[in-house]
Amino acid sequence: MSDTNDLTLPVKPQKRANRWGLFGPVLVLGLLFAAWSGYWFYTAHKIQGQILQNQKGLIDAGYQASFDPVAVEGYPYRMYVDFKNVVVVSPAGRGFSAPSVQAEANAYALEKWVVVAPEGLTLYRGRPGGIDLGKLLVTGRSLRASISGVNHPIYNVALSGVDLTLTPSDPTHPFTFSSADNFEAYLRPNATAPDSADMLLRLTGARGQPGGIVGDLSRDKPLSLHVESTINQMSRFKGDDFAGSLKAWSAGGGTVTGYKAKLIAGDLNLFTTSDALTLDEASHLRGKMKIEMSGTFNPLDVLGALHIISEENVTLAKPLLNLTLATQGTQKFAIDFHEGGAYVGPLKVSDAPILP
Repeated sequence: MSDTNDLTLPVKPQKRANRWGLFGPVLVLGLLFAAWSGYWFYTAHKIQGQILQNQKGLIDAGYQASFDPVAVEGYPYRMYVDFKNVVVVSPAGRGFSAPSVQAEANAYALEKWVVVAPEGLTLYRGRPGGIDLGKLLVTGRSLRASISGVNHPIYNVALSGVDLTLTPSDPTHPFTFSSADNFEAYLRPNATAPDSADMLLRLTGARGQPGGIVGDLSRDKPLSLHVESTINQMSRFKGDDFAGSLKAWSAGGGTVTGYKAKLIAGDLNLFTTSDALTLDEASHLRGKMKIEMSGTFNPLDVLGALHIISEENVTLAKPLLNLTLATQGTQKFAIDFHEGGAYVGPLKVSDAPILP
């Protein structure tokens, strides 16, 4: 009998090495890269087509809308467009031009775009009342805007400027201010009221020339302004241009509620509030505004600088206002805008402001 220790077990055949563990992750990454590249180039082509479609829509509406041929760049993570020699002007003469406007978004978050004008821009101020206000050159260390929520009815918009200088082409029509340390403006959907948007504006370190509101209010010292309100019936704000949109908005019941504004100019503190403001059929401001002043000032000068009281009415209004308005301390009164006029009590002190 043979010894069992001499038995030899058969050799098991070795399995071939599975190369999937080595090349599988590389293949998956390659497929993901190819899919992402396809998405990026498809989306870039779609964005470029949308730009041209929007340009055609503006031209068909009577706008002047031109810019050099553009290409979407920024692969693989960004969507970036540099518009050169941009001109967008409405039939009413309002609009802007710029040597360069750069727009950028993350390729995976196209609902938010950031726009900058690195070389400044020129605003076309239009022809309100048939008077051509000319152009306004705007330069600064930073001119920036962001737009998000573009797939929602009300966008979230933020505008900002740092170390601004504003130069009108026609000095006889000065702008509200000629320079500012900082400018901010925001528009965002109201969290509780449908079809409404909250608006906030902040201006600090503003200076101006005589004839402009800031220059007339504070010739020697910088001015700061904070304004906030809620704009209702935003869906009514539609038209071929801003003026037409404003008329459609007011005709559709558009109102501004919760209006608050605080202005500081030297030792003058001016605080204004209103529960509701709107426009009448002729685009005159309508509603009641409460005003509170503190500091050393001449109330007539303040009202005149704000264009609330007209020059021709100063002489007529002076006796009554001098009896009711103090020249120092705190003064409170109300101005009622109705029937195209601005009234302090029974006295009409000016025509109501016209917007725009």
